[in-house]
Amino acid sequence: MRFITSRQNEVYKFLKALTEPHTRRKHGAFLLEGATFVAEVLEEAAGSVLLVALTSEFAETERGKQILESAQRARVSVVLMAPALMDELAPSETPQGVLAALRQPSRERLGQMKVPPTATVVVLEGVQDPSNVGAIIRVADAVGAVAVLYTKGTADPYSPKAVRASAGSILHLPVLPTASVTEAAEWLRENKFQLVATVPKGGINVFTADFSQRVAIVVGNEARGISLEARQRADLLVTIPMAGKAQSLNVAVATAVVLYELFRRTQF
Repeated sequence: MRFITSRQNEVYKFLKALTEPHTRRKHGAFLLEGATFVAEVLEEAAGSVLLVALTSEFAETERGKQILESAQRARVSVVLMAPALMDELAPSETPQGVLAALRQPSRERLGQMKVPPTATVVVLEGVQDPSNVGAIIRVADAVGAVAVLYTKGTADPYSPKAVRASAGSILHLPVLPTASVTEAAEWLRENKFQLVATVPKGGINVFTADFSQRVAIVVGNEARGISLEARQRADLLVTIPMAGKAQSLNVAVATAVVLYELFRRTQF
């Protein structure tokens, strides 16, 4: 194993590049921090792992030894890194001393997907807060959604903040870019999805709406909501009723309400 101590090292430069949006897109990769998540991806999806980096101190722990063994079994490259360099790469305030570089799923994966008879997709249109993006991915995973699509103008779901907010859920379902709601709608209609857009007022009550077996939920920007394009493309507009004085819900909370209503109908 190589021991990296210099910022001029090519591996360090590559990992550092993955902390920036444009170079994440260029390389089609992202960083995953934390022993639990790195161990999980090595066991369940090692083919997506480009590299694992650990500090010497973490490598000597029981968890570190387990990760090293898993990486070696999967023939994944491993490097040891000086703690100061690891601290510069790790997004958390208290780094554990381990991270991995992973491939982002390709857009082609959408065309290869086999959609079950009952399925849910989430479409993010211009959701700008990475914490909201990560939280929505987490809820989508919890209800068994088959994919999350995100349009141009949405915060990068592979940014450290969004990945952390997803609590590992970004590893469990494809999170894929799409140019626009119109582009997403083409694939969704081909696969017989009902396109449902959320609006703060004027839509059908989400708890009484008539949903199809396959539903794609479009959620919009925190301030502006969904676009005119999304309204025009939607088969159905739904609204979450509110009894108090709050004028709106956080977009991640609103998405969770809609997704769990769909989940309730299929499970109970």
